[in-house]
Amino acid sequence: MLWIRYTGVEVQTIHQAHLNHGPIVRLGPNEISVNCVDGGLRTVYAGGFEKPYFYDQFDNYGVPCMFSIKESKPHSIRKRMLSNVYSNTYVQTSRDGFWLFRSILFDRLIPVLESAAKSDSPVDIHELNYATTMDFICSWLFGLGNDSNFIRDVQMRRKYLGWHFGRSEHSFWFAEVPTLTQWLQKIGIRLRPKWVDLANDGMQAYLLQLCRRADQSMQTEIAESERDQRTRPVVYSQLADSLKASIAKPEEGEKEQVSEEIKLHIASELLDHVIAGMDTSAITLTYLLWEMSQHPEHQLALRRDLRKLSPTLVRENSHTLPSARSVDTLPYLHSVIMETLRLHPAIPGPQPRITPPTPTSIAGSPPLPGGVRVSAQAYSLHRNEMVYGKAEEWQPKRWLYLEPQKTEERMRWFWAFGSGSRGCIGKNFAMQELKFVVAAIYSNFTTTIVDDTGIEQVDGYGGPPAGNQLKLKFTRLESEGPEEDRRPPMYLPGSAEAEEYL
Repeated sequence: MLWIRYTGVEVQTIHQAHLNHGPIVRLGPNEISVNCVDGGLRTVYAGGFEKPYFYDQFDNYGVPCMFSIKESKPHSIRKRMLSNVYSNTYVQTSRDGFWLFRSILFDRLIPVLESAAKSDSPVDIHELNYATTMDFICSWLFGLGNDSNFIRDVQMRRKYLGWHFGRSEHSFWFAEVPTLTQWLQKIGIRLRPKWVDLANDGMQAYLLQLCRRADQSMQTEIAESERDQRTRPVVYSQLADSLKASIAKPEEGEKEQVSEEIKLHIASELLDHVIAGMDTSAITLTYLLWEMSQHPEHQLALRRDLRKLSPTLVRENSHTLPSARSVDTLPYLHSVIMETLRLHPAIPGPQPRITPPTPTSIAGSPPLPGGVRVSAQAYSLHRNEMVYGKAEEWQPKRWLYLEPQKTEERMRWFWAFGSGSRGCIGKNFAMQELKFVVAAIYSNFTTTIVDDTGIEQVDGYGGPPAGNQLKLKFTRLESEGPEEDRRPPMYLPGSAEAEEYL
């Protein structure tokens, strides 16, 4: 398996093994892959299986973050510190969220697309998606005004993305053979280039700069007149307060040391949120826009949905936004996002766990001893033909049909955000971000493909486009009069309304 991972064919190899041999396959002497819900996902990811050393690669500054913490108890403590500010209710009703969403959409993103449309210039939307998602997550973590502003700051954006993409290509060694890698490095043999360490240093230094900005901004009140330019550092302030409260009051001589430790824990945690929040949402947006650009009929169907918003997300209404709940409940918008997350998951590869010391049966297997590496992968779960008919096709309509039993089964197998207590803490923010960005784009533009060379997903833990680019043409929509639309929000399978809508 090490060679298969190193050569970049892991996901496809595991998927083919499941097609040939069923829901549980042995990948090596001490490694199992599962591709089922009952006895598989539920046992492994909701059953207290701990994380292996694979996740040490996600430590920052030599300090673990919530994602890389291996044991369940300390992970739960950290997650409780942040769960509130990532809850769906908090994200949808936050005034800070309202202002940062309005500002990033209408003061940054839409003007860039309008300029490209006027000049008839193609846009590398993959790069711009990274800028957009970076600005969103950094504004939520550190506050609008303290954020990256990568949509506008092209020079810093490209420098940062150069670090990010470059280091991602060399993750194998520290992920799979960390002890050997570190030992060889001590005697002068490097298995990954020196510049990867420099890229990590650059990203870590940049994050500390954002933390300092957030900390300084907490010392001053935000006037109401500044709300469209400054918001609170929502996640930074929550984490800082929680960490300080969790540590016993230090002795006088220890205060400075404790303060520095807290800063590193905050920085490690938030760098992980930045990378995950930027990377996964950008990949999803790229594949959604690619799919939509091949299907003008889906763009038209989505615009019917978007006209129901009040106010609509057109440039003329740039001073305000529709409620987050009204955007969240648009059925066609939801369906194109869910289908993109299904067919093109940003994390398609295996997410490993370790069997507990007590022998445990998985998916009907004989009891497995402790220390066996077990994993599932979204790529295979999302391609179960019994659950998702024509699973290799991008079909948003599968999420529109009102069939409770089939909908429930599809959701049981849907794994874009993981599952169990270790599932993605930022999924509510990510879904709101995706919905607002897609809604804003297709309320104002149509899109067509200019160049999609290298659009196939990388085979690995993460799945960006192999070519790291997607060029689209944006065409400004002319103002349209109101269109009568009496279709209900959900449809019975095969009904005339459903066929007309689709």
